[in-house]
Amino acid sequence: MQLCAITDRKHTTEPLLNLVEGWSKGRVHFIQLREKDLDAPALQSLAQEVSTRIDRRHSKLLLNVPAPEWAALARTANADGVHLAGPLQPDAAATVRQSFPEAIISLPCHSLSDVAMAVVQRVDMILFSPIFEKLSHQTQGIEGLRQACAAAQGIPVFALGGVTTANAAECIAAGATGVAAIRLFAGDDWRCL
Repeated sequence: MQLCAITDRKHTTEPLLNLVEGWSKGRVHFIQLREKDLDAPALQSLAQEVSTRIDRRHSKLLLNVPAPEWAALARTANADGVHLAGPLQPDAAATVRQSFPEAIISLPCHSLSDVAMAVVQRVDMILFSPIFEKLSHQTQGIEGLRQACAAAQGIPVFALGGVTTANAAECIAAGATGVAAIRLFAGDDWRCL
């Protein structure tokens, strides 16, 4: 099972850099820097600092970006790729690859039509949500996750939204490559996966 820890400085008691270092030492595969309150210079600065705490043999740094045009910022910040957090755009992956050809590209998907767009764009990973917890989108559940994994045509799918140590195995059994979470990684529960 692959793991994707998503940062959120507002919901952690431990300093972010300590968390990142612990995740990387614990062999979390992807560390997604998601700090929506930061402007471009502050995000780039934080990403550069975070990248020094990651053991790249075990972990890759993905930078949440609101638009594909921010890919150059991610590259300059020494990230390994981007998570395209803004509205889905049909040419987003191609735009990223123009300025950051070697980028790992992650895309959020909330429906099978989003997954179909991810397949067409040939992204590297999909964060499919919400699985267990209703956020701003309809809860997908295990059956929705199963359908998304089949529709992804081999693109790794990470289950997101209410994933815990108690239900992560269900996600893997449904075909997910791994799990992504914020709260799960805010403490030490993730070490039980």
